[in-house]
Amino acid sequence: MNQHTQYADALALYAMDALDDPRELRELQEHLGTCGECRRELESLRADTALLAFSATGPKPPQRSRQRLMEAIAAEPRHVVKPKSRFVLGRLQSRWLALAPIAVSVILAIISIGLMQESLRLRNKNEKLTAELVDMRSKSQLAREVMDMINDPSLPRMTLVGVKTPPQPQVRTIYKPEKGHVLLLANNLAQLPDDKVYELWLIPQQGAPMPAGTFTPDSKGGTMMMHAMETEGIQAKAFAVTVEPRGGSREPTSEIMMEPAS
Repeated sequence: MNQHTQYADALALYAMDALDDPRELRELQEHLGTCGECRRELESLRADTALLAFSATGPKPPQRSRQRLMEAIAAEPRHVVKPKSRFVLGRLQSRWLALAPIAVSVILAIISIGLMQESLRLRNKNEKLTAELVDMRSKSQLAREVMDMINDPSLPRMTLVGVKTPPQPQVRTIYKPEKGHVLLLANNLAQLPDDKVYELWLIPQQGAPMPAGTFTPDSKGGTMMMHAMETEGIQAKAFAVTVEPRGGSREPTSEIMMEPAS
């Protein structure tokens, strides 16, 4: 038994039928099946227990068995019942400690989503403001160029009159060859069907007429158009106006209705 001291407490409890741990009970029974020394010690303990059971005032039990019994009793686990309120409080504290990281993660996720949405809103607003600023700069630049063309007496100017109608309708053009920009000012033009537009043509020194933009007069017959030619530096011999399908044409499809005044 000196080599199996780890089973001493379990043997004492087993001898009194007080070993209630299933794992220890199974382990001890397996060990007893292979160890004769422990089986003899178990029989001795059971004999000592029987003597105690049959004589409360009889002979004094052997000191060895009494000591083992007391050790077995001392080694028997004792269950301490804690106050219910403390158990509940501890359980709540444990549950809170377990849930706290999850709660913090959820809060951080909500804050992150809010920040992302605000960042996206500010980015969209910034892009919109940038686009508006670019548009304003473009319009401002166009307005300055219109004024420069109107006030520059060196640029060629032509006034177009109707070929088969009284000369009341007028179209004036100002052309800037180095940039290929044409400014058109018109008044007293007749209204056209919805599927038709006026189209301006640049007639070069050589070659076929080139489209120089389409325009539609307002209710009073007036309009202004600024058109950039596809090719810069073209010298214009004249300008002419035709009526074309909406969207314009690459070459005239109707007779010239307005040309430079003679």
